[in-house]
Amino acid sequence: MRSNHPFFVLGYFMASFLWGAKGERDPSAPKGGWVPPTEEELKKVESAIPVKLPAEPRKSRKLLTYSLSHGFKHNSRLIGEEMLKLIEHKTGAFALTINNDSAQWTSAYLKQFDAIAVLNATSVHGGFKGENREAFLNFVYDGGGLFGCHAATDGGKDKWPEYSQLWGGAFGGHPWGKTGTWRIRNYDPRHALNLCFHGEGFDINDELYRQVHPYKKGNFHTLTCIDLSARQNTHNNNGKIKTVPPEAERKPGEPNPAKVPLDLKRDHPTSWCKKAGKGRVFYATFGHNESAYWNPKIVEHYLRGIQYVLGDLEANDLPDS
Repeated sequence: MRSNHPFFVLGYFMASFLWGAKGERDPSAPKGGWVPPTEEELKKVESAIPVKLPAEPRKSRKLLTYSLSHGFKHNSRLIGEEMLKLIEHKTGAFALTINNDSAQWTSAYLKQFDAIAVLNATSVHGGFKGENREAFLNFVYDGGGLFGCHAATDGGKDKWPEYSQLWGGAFGGHPWGKTGTWRIRNYDPRHALNLCFHGEGFDINDELYRQVHPYKKGNFHTLTCIDLSARQNTHNNNGKIKTVPPEAERKPGEPNPAKVPLDLKRDHPTSWCKKAGKGRVFYATFGHNESAYWNPKIVEHYLRGIQYVLGDLEANDLPDS
């Protein structure tokens, strides 16, 4: 493991400050520009990273990250990137590359990596075209890993259905909004990727996605899900069941259909793992709010998911029955 340098976090803060300094507007930034994480926030992220890795790397690993959004832009992208850098430095679990130039993502380029991370990137179909889409999919199906958090499933759909199929679900609204605190059920307490939860469920203040088509039970191995026994997860303050957009995709030019009651007869998974051909996939919906990236339970869940997709942490990825 790599030792922690006393000025490491301060160095990251200064780099983030310079990145966010005034100048030409970054076209990838949300309205109002990026707000980089503070020194205090980076220290909290660093403290949330486990000192000991869940599994020792079997060899040197390389993780390629894509974090560019072509739809809604999450400011938490910045602290997510810093979390990956801090994990790299503190644990040595992988060597990190962040490359948002999808034109470079050819089959030849991807061969050098063990896994891809899609970090809070919306509408990924807007960034990948032609051979780069094919290279992305083939990389995973031929044995590479795929890690995703929050907005990773907010893309594909009818514009790149193969991308959504790869994950096993697609963004279909967030009835659990960013200002609420939601109860999460530990769906498989003994699972290797869930040991960070110590056999229990937990509460989290975050924005959580509902997954729609191609989601269906049996697409993956569920790790955590919305606890439907908690009333705040199923009902609004007025006592009525939360409403959501219908799962059927509307046709171009049609008006938005009226919302329908949240389906309480199906699971609403918040993290899962699965096989995709020879490859491994992990997804967690957590990460809209910056605080997710210094939540020790979530950071370790991410780390376990990353080590799983890299091929260093064995875990049950048989689909739910």
